Amino acid sequence: MTTDDGLTELVLENAWVRVHRRWVAARQSVYPPAPTARSLAVFVRGGVAREVATGRAVSWPDGRVAWLGRVARTGERWINDGAELMHVVVVDVLDPAPGTPRTSPVPLDYPNVPGEDLLDNEAVIAQRFRIPPGAWEGVHAHGERTLYVHVHGGQWTVRSHTSPEYVYPERSADGEVDWMTPIALADGHESGNAGDAPIDIVWITVK
Repeated sequence: MTTDDGLTELVLENAWVRVHRRWVAARQSVYPPAPTARSLAVFVRGGVAREVATGRAVSWPDGRVAWLGRVARTGERWINDGAELMHVVVVDVLDPAPGTPRTSPVPLDYPNVPGEDLLDNEAVIAQRFRIPPGAWEGVHAHGERTLYVHVHGGQWTVRSHTSPEYVYPERSADGEVDWMTPIALADGHESGNAGDAPIDIVWITVK
């Protein structure tokens, strides 16, 4: 729907998360009007933000991850202070139903591509990986309760011990979001960058 706070689209919802995409024009609020205390924002396309009460301006780059607990507590409001649209993915971490089984979360590990630890708190682990053209991540597992956000998408290829290499026909778009199916290390799964530009991806593990 369209409001004074920009265009908001629900892109993913399950028992663990509710994910919205926000397109924020000049002078509009960067964050939702009432973020939950267990929310984080991933900046697919950043820009300059200004805090309304203090007037402080900050440059927020593509790929930035922000935990919104303080925003929820204080009610502070940040607006897009530039002329270009900002593209923000907001992840609300939900409380699972009582008795829901869960395993201990572990960070994602690409043997061939070092990651960047962005956030690790009581609710989530957030990591960022940049996969160069032609590079393979290395064989790795995907745990339960994970989703990804493409900051800069690209052309993926995938292979495993039981499946030959397969190049996806469609390029992953900037801002693409999806929930990941768990994969065991024994499966020999890995993905590679079949395109000509780096792929920049943020992984979020729900605790």
